[in-house]
Amino acid sequence: MKEYAIDKIRNIGLVGHGSSGKTALVEAALFVGKVTSRLGSADTGNTVTDYADDEITRKISIGLALGHLD
Repeated sequence: MKEYAIDKIRNIGLVGHGSSGKTALVEAALFVGKVTSRLGSADTGNTVTDYADDEITRKISIGLALGHLD
């Protein structure tokens, strides 16, 4: 497992109103960071952070989700 120096770790929380683009921003960051090979969309139900059946059906994020990239 890779070790990280504490002064090099950054934790970021995204907070905003509904439909403000939080999930899209996370998807773009994961794609640019080469964590995923495709850019997901909440409208198509294939995002990394929206995986519950209710989230996919309703096309919104309901619960907290974590994403990680180097």
